[in-house]
Amino acid sequence: MREPFARTRIDGWIGLLIILAAAGALAIAVLPWETLGAPVLMMILAGGAAIGWALWDSPAKERRFVLRLFLVALGVRLLAAVVFYGITGGNPDYLYKDATGYDRIAWILAQAWHNHGILPEALGKLAWMKNDAYPQILAGLYYVIGHAPAATVAINAVLGAASVYLVYRISAILFGSAPARWAGWLTAFYTGFWLWGMMTLKDASFLFFLLLFFLALYRLGYLLESRDYSRERILRAAGWAVVLILAWMGVRAVRLDYAGLAVAVAGATLPVVWFLRSGRMARWLTFLAAATVCVVILWPKIASFSLPPVAVNTQSLLFQTTDVPQTGTVGAFLGWIIGHPAGFVRYLVLSTVSTALAPYAWIFTGTLPGVSGFDPAFIAFPGMWLWYAMIPFSFLGFFQAVRRSRGDVWPVVVCGAGLFLVFSILIPRESRHRDMIMPFALMLAAEGLVFGWKWWYLGLVFWIPLTGLIAWKLHSPLPILFAAVIAIAAWIVWQVRKRANQDSPGSKAT
Repeated sequence: MREPFARTRIDGWIGLLIILAAAGALAIAVLPWETLGAPVLMMILAGGAAIGWALWDSPAKERRFVLRLFLVALGVRLLAAVVFYGITGGNPDYLYKDATGYDRIAWILAQAWHNHGILPEALGKLAWMKNDAYPQILAGLYYVIGHAPAATVAINAVLGAASVYLVYRISAILFGSAPARWAGWLTAFYTGFWLWGMMTLKDASFLFFLLLFFLALYRLGYLLESRDYSRERILRAAGWAVVLILAWMGVRAVRLDYAGLAVAVAGATLPVVWFLRSGRMARWLTFLAAATVCVVILWPKIASFSLPPVAVNTQSLLFQTTDVPQTGTVGAFLGWIIGHPAGFVRYLVLSTVSTALAPYAWIFTGTLPGVSGFDPAFIAFPGMWLWYAMIPFSFLGFFQAVRRSRGDVWPVVVCGAGLFLVFSILIPRESRHRDMIMPFALMLAAEGLVFGWKWWYLGLVFWIPLTGLIAWKLHSPLPILFAAVIAIAAWIVWQVRKRANQDSPGSKAT
């Protein structure tokens, strides 16, 4: 009975491959290469590989949803990129400096490789990028396909869709199907990810490697925990171990060493959680003793670890209302904290709040003097409003996640919280780095939506002050009126649904 189904499935894959091959041939033969041909071909190759891997990695009953989630995430990213470049007309002034810098240095390197190592022009201020891993990867792409930045945007869109799948899969492993689906859709429509993906930036690659690391960590960990030493499981464990190492190398190469260190520490958290799960006092004492010995031995190296200066605008409210920490090394930073405890607490509160809320999605054209014209940051604003609504649920989801996963969520929390604190202290109000940990925050928010919804009213503790802050910043009561209209509409919808449930036949006593 299964033979016709198997034949149909094989025929379907063959048909899909034929369609992709025909589309690739059309892209090469007909479309303008750098603007359309190369992007279409890269999207077909990368997208086909990513979709095939996601379907192979998913159980049969989930593949239809996975395919829909992946295609929607890919579609909205490509559509956003087309609209963005249509609005800006391809004007490079609308691109971030890192994007134009990566593109230029990559093309220079690609030309040099074609010219047997001879640089066609001086690198100038971009010389520091020459040894960065991402421009070299980009140069390898340009070496093969030519100078086609649009192809990079297409690949970023595929990596973004693949990251959405990874968020879904990690959430399914930790929390189950319902929170995983919410996490997938929240990540798909968080527009901050769209913004960084539509430029030649490393963010999409970093997020993909970061999430792939955690998927490999949990897959490998659960395979080892099962203590099934069959040949199949040993081979699968070996394969996921290779993926784990390669993903960590990708994280470390694309970002600075601190990201690789944070991910490595988070990965080591999982076996520690399993070791302490029994709750025996002897295990806790052993862990604390081992941790203390490690800190004592490694302290000279830790204290001498260099830190960049705090990147804060001297004209900003944050700089004018609090003391800015003095960095240089970890030891010097801790010394400043000991000498200024109250100032550090004040700075930490202001910097974490401003980093969590940036970019401020209420500051758009016409709201304040000097804010006019189109800014690329506007693309992130719908996602930020989504995030403002989800912040209370992310806190509710944290407690639910720790309880329901029996602590297995701690590696995700350690990595996300650690990086968020580093960014808040050293690069406050910088949303691009903050978005590196947004997949983890949205995973927790999805958990809170599903299993903490009954405590939604606790969100008022956050939403009401946020509304007041926006009204104060804009010098207008309109945000308060708008929030009141939304609250009234939500209350009416809730009452209608409540009345409908009471009047339904199933709710009446028989």
